[in-house]
Amino acid sequence: MSEELKSYPFCGSNDVVLHEHADWVTCRQCWGEGPYAETKEQGITAWNTRAGEK
Repeated sequence: MSEELKSYPFCGSNDVVLHEHADWVTCRQCWGEGPYAETKEQGITAWNTRAGEK
């Protein structure tokens, strides 16, 4: 599984970080946050999944 995170969809920043122990992603440019997840892998998948994508 790739740990590469997509850019933040609202501001376009690639400066995003996965919170290792809390399993969510934050954009360091605008401080937007992604969905929360139970595991690191689920957090990455949730962040990288865009509405309408399959």
